[in-house]
Formats: sequence, C-alpha cells, structure tokens
Amino acid sequence: MNIPKYPEGFDECDRSKRLSEEDLDKKINGEIENMIQYMTRNDTENYSKAFEDVLIMIDRIYEDDQTYYEISVAKQHSRAIVR
Repeated sequence: MNIPKYPEGFDECDRSKRLSEEDLDKKINGEIENMIQYMTRNDTENYSKAFEDVLIMIDRIYEDDQTYYEISVAKQHSRAIVR
C-alpha cells in the first residue's frame, strides 16, 4: 500500500457547481442534522461524510460533565486515494 504524503500526493477538490451556494448550504445543514441523529441513535463517537467538494466531520466530545458535538465543515478540501 502506497500512502501519499501531503501536499504532493493530494489533489484539490474543485466543485463542479451542480448546486448553488444556497442549495449547498441547505444540503450541508440537512446532512449535519441527519449525522447527529445517526450518532445519537447508534451511540457513535465520530462520523464523517463527503459529497461534492464538501467534507463534514462530527465528533462527540465529553468534557467537564457535559457532552457536545464538534462539527467541522470543509469546502474545497484536499484529498488523496490509497489503493
């Protein structure tokens, strides 16, 4: 297995503009809601999803007797493929 090294082995994700920015934001918000529901239902600690050139990562954080979700959204991120 050849693991790529950042940044040489990574490519920028360029959006093909299939969705307007407004529609993309709506889709992102819908995906975040669905992801958190899935995490709650299945008691998972983290979840990530990618579509178009968007990457969403959610982590469940336990800190000082409270639990919350940390959400990261990246647009036009870099990616590499390992085969």
